[in-house]
Amino acid sequence: MKAFSWVNFILGLWLIAAAFLLSHAAQPAMAEEIVLGIVIAVLSYMAAVHPLSAINWLVALAGLWTLIAPKVIGYGSLAASRSNDIVVGIIVLVLGVANALHHETPVRTAA
Repeated sequence: MKAFSWVNFILGLWLIAAAFLLSHAAQPAMAEEIVLGIVIAVLSYMAAVHPLSAINWLVALAGLWTLIAPKVIGYGSLAASRSNDIVVGIIVLVLGVANALHHETPVRTAA
């Protein structure tokens, strides 16, 4: 399921671009989008190159933070930026969890 990792990589790049396009007036929102965009892009790239369940769980965690960050930071009147972060956060979270569950290694038990 490398495709999920590449979709998340593109979404990470989109968050970086969205910081300049949608939230350039609010420094906390802009900084949050840039940092989370970099984190999601780097972790997703690592997950695509070396598919490990732990990396995908970190991608999912970054997606969860992207989802709840508008509430925590308080975007105020930046409705477009808030909506963008919520949608991107949901997609990254769902794809990260799906990828992590797909790459879970079964545990052997003694018979």
